[in-house]
Amino acid sequence: MADEAHVIRGINWRETFPFTHLFRAFRIAMHPSKLVLGLVALLSLYVGGRVLDGIWSPQSLAVPGEIGLYQTTVTEGGSSDEFIAKRFRAREVIESDYADHLVAAGIVRDHDAALHAAHSGDHLRELKHKIIETRDSAITEAQREHKTALSHAADEKDAPTRDKMIRNADEAYRYAMRNIASDAHSALLGAEEIKGLGLFNAFFTYEATRINDVISGVKEWNWLGTSKDERGAGVVDSVINFFRIAPVWLMRHHPVYFVLFTLWFLTVWGIFGGAIARIAAIHVARDEKLSVRAALAFSLGKFLSFVSAPLIPLLIVLLVGLVPLIAGLLSSIPLLGPVVNVVMTALFVVILAAGFVMTLVLLGTFGGFNLMYPTIAVEGSDSFDAISRSFSYVYARPWRMLFYTLVSIIYGALCYLFVRMFIWVMLSMTHYFVGAGFFTEAHNLAPLWTTMWPGPQHTGTLSYSVDWLTLRWDQELAAFFLAIWVYLVISMLGAFVISFYFSANTIIYYLLRGEVDATEMDDVYVEQADEDFTDTAFPVASASPASVGAVIVDTKPPTTQAPVTDPPTSEPPGEQSSA
Repeated sequence: MADEAHVIRGINWRETFPFTHLFRAFRIAMHPSKLVLGLVALLSLYVGGRVLDGIWSPQSLAVPGEIGLYQTTVTEGGSSDEFIAKRFRAREVIESDYADHLVAAGIVRDHDAALHAAHSGDHLRELKHKIIETRDSAITEAQREHKTALSHAADEKDAPTRDKMIRNADEAYRYAMRNIASDAHSALLGAEEIKGLGLFNAFFTYEATRINDVISGVKEWNWLGTSKDERGAGVVDSVINFFRIAPVWLMRHHPVYFVLFTLWFLTVWGIFGGAIARIAAIHVARDEKLSVRAALAFSLGKFLSFVSAPLIPLLIVLLVGLVPLIAGLLSSIPLLGPVVNVVMTALFVVILAAGFVMTLVLLGTFGGFNLMYPTIAVEGSDSFDAISRSFSYVYARPWRMLFYTLVSIIYGALCYLFVRMFIWVMLSMTHYFVGAGFFTEAHNLAPLWTTMWPGPQHTGTLSYSVDWLTLRWDQELAAFFLAIWVYLVISMLGAFVISFYFSANTIIYYLLRGEVDATEMDDVYVEQADEDFTDTAFPVASASPASVGAVIVDTKPPTTQAPVTDPPTSEPPGEQSSA
């Protein structure tokens, strides 16, 4: 019998290569409901952090570059005491410079008194007034010199020479005015260093820089580089530092702030992150969009589960850690010390077992943290199920988990660059066309438009700073409203990162669940009514059951009908009535 030819009509790439499901993350993350929730989460974290910074004392805040100083100390093998000493010296330099400014401005006569004032950040308002007075005096002097130069130019008989002298005088005047404004702005920033750098500001700036390093590492294919290399930090080093440097710095050297901010973070993450994960779970499984109201109702209903899921493993580590801690404390007691040392070393296997359990839990938490929220969102379960499944999937498929994570990082970096480029072009085009018709000058004779908003094409970045001293009150108000709208647009980039994070990890959870538990991707816990789903991808009227795998359910409301009776017989009316 002749062999029959087999022709491949098509390949189901998602079944053949399951990791290609991850390429759905961009489309899922870009849905407006997830972006709005991500934006609200980002703004909530920012507001909460700034409030904490506002109530903290200046001495307890960070010095400029403190986290970088901590990172250098850690990488060089330095101790915590060495870092504290370096931070103390940096604070001393700031206070000494501030005291010198107070004495030079005539606000405080005695240098020792100035140092005492610098320690508590006193007289900052008076120093600001002195800086402004110095600036105004310099402006008056520049105006006088400009008038004198113009007067000398007017006395010149030769017209070309006179015009050249006028141009030189105007250019010198503009140059002097801009230098005066720049010097005043720098002096004001230097004086405000005495207030300290907000802990949230330092933390957020460091973590955002690490994310940018990850993106740059993927773009330049720099995976294993460090900050000491010419190419800069690579992807692996940046990811490790993202979790190892700033969080540990905040926990060890600002523990009260760490506890308060962590509670706020888990609250925001549990409400809005849980809602994003829930929308992503429905979107991936059913290709339907859950409404924001239903998603928030779900996250609020599972709030304790979302918050406690990452905390319970840490509590387990602390409880198990009491075993070696108590052993160490007992060995330090003078009378019991010798006996405890002998017993502890003889039974040191118990201490090692405690270390083994703590390591196992920490590795499971670190590797499975990204799966905890998707577990609750997909299964509708509690924190214990989230911990159990995340640990199980990580330890059952560690290399598959790592592979999915690397694919998500690469794909997410490319998507991030695309979204950032879109926002950059949008802001650049807006800035250019508004500036093309904006001819007003600021107090420093620079264009008012670029003073209020330099624009991304001038700064090279999306963020910017404003020299408020060069603006009138109405211009300050305009620059303030302008900054709100511009940074709201810039914040959408952070909202996309949050949305992509939950969307990609939800897909990873579905993939690992399918491999470990052999569960289909369309299996998701649903408790919402039909009206809670919006923007269904496939209209029911145009899709067949075979094409979408749906179960047809008659949703027509029941109609009220009269009870069915037997058909009338052919008996005469009289007989019917008698019966």
